Amino acid sequence: MKNIDIPSLDLKALHLLCRIHDAGSLSLAAERSGIAQSTASHTLERLRQALGDPLFHRAPRGMRATARCEAIIAQLRPLLDSVHDLGREADFDIARESAPYTIAGNFYERCLILPPLLRLLRREAPNLPVTVIPADFSPQRLLQEHRCDLALSPVPLGHGKLRAQTLFTEAYACFVDPSSHIAQQGLDLDGFAQARHLGVVYAEGWRPFWQAELARQGIGFEPVVRVPSFGGVERLILDSDLVLTAPARLAELFCPILTAVPAPFDSVLTLRMLWSPATDSSPRHRWMRDAVLRACRESRGDAPDDPQNFTF
Repeated sequence: MKNIDIPSLDLKALHLLCRIHDAGSLSLAAERSGIAQSTASHTLERLRQALGDPLFHRAPRGMRATARCEAIIAQLRPLLDSVHDLGREADFDIARESAPYTIAGNFYERCLILPPLLRLLRREAPNLPVTVIPADFSPQRLLQEHRCDLALSPVPLGHGKLRAQTLFTEAYACFVDPSSHIAQQGLDLDGFAQARHLGVVYAEGWRPFWQAELARQGIGFEPVVRVPSFGGVERLILDSDLVLTAPARLAELFCPILTAVPAPFDSVLTLRMLWSPATDSSPRHRWMRDAVLRACRESRGDAPDDPQNFTF
């Protein structure tokens, strides 16, 4: 593989490479960079020579990056972010921030963490646009591929080169129709094993974390109904004998339409905030991580001394 001709590159050229990749169009990237298309074309040719790769191929709609280009972009973005943040600490003002920020989270995080976070952003960062994307069950991949700036998820960090901070833990509850015998009498392990369950399955092969505790006690779990999200499940359970096992705080959404009873096993959900180490020193990213912590406190209604260990 040809070595990169570092001396022939400059920051403007590297920024243009990222803009072409993001826009999928040379002309659009030139417009966003405020340069003539001929200048952008000349710079792209210089990048191709320096990097030893065509970088992009023509596609039916715009330009498609080569595999080599994708690998270069993945390494380049954190470096450019670090350079961009040089000298910004002194004049950083979140109220003037206007560059988009992307957060990954699923139904739970969108319903319970994002509302107080967005209220905080409206007060302190009114010009900062936020995009929320599904975290699914692989938030680490989204961060590694630079598809989000921050992820909120109970998925463990794993062995990737990422950062994580525990936000809080909470117990599980079983949600049932208010007129059911479970709503009146509660649920033990034997009753849980015999119940008809509604299961939320984000993707094939994915299992809720609490199932590990059931397996440890030799109890199997096979839902009779599977859905891809918690959205609208209360209407599926109402007037039925179905049981939904979910984080207890979802009672804020499902009750009083449904009744919540304690889950008959000892397991907790641990919600984490995940981010790339490349953003550790960025004032913008540090502010957002602190904002998430404050939003969690607001959603609970107080401000504990240690935000890593409070329990709902």
